[in-house]
Amino acid sequence: MVFILSIYKRVKYFYKSWKLGIHLIFITKRFGVNNKWWNEYDSIFGWSNKKILYSILTVKPIIDNYKMMKLRAGSMAHFLTDEEYELVFGEEK
Repeated sequence: MVFILSIYKRVKYFYKSWKLGIHLIFITKRFGVNNKWWNEYDSIFGWSNKKILYSILTVKPIIDNYKMMKLRAGSMAHFLTDEEYELVFGEEK
């Protein structure tokens, strides 16, 4: 029962903030910034479409972006609470 509840919470969180996740993994310029469909200004970290396509084809940059997102969420910027961090990554900070 606890396992099903944790999966439900995880799915609910991802449903709420999937745009931000796409922005952080693919480093988009405008989509997903601040969990919005389209931001008025470019993200200073945003990649060009060519670089995003290359990262999808080679997969390694996507894995590195996931690791960096995890690091920023946990120990550097703390933009996730302890409960949200555990929901997203399945482990404690």
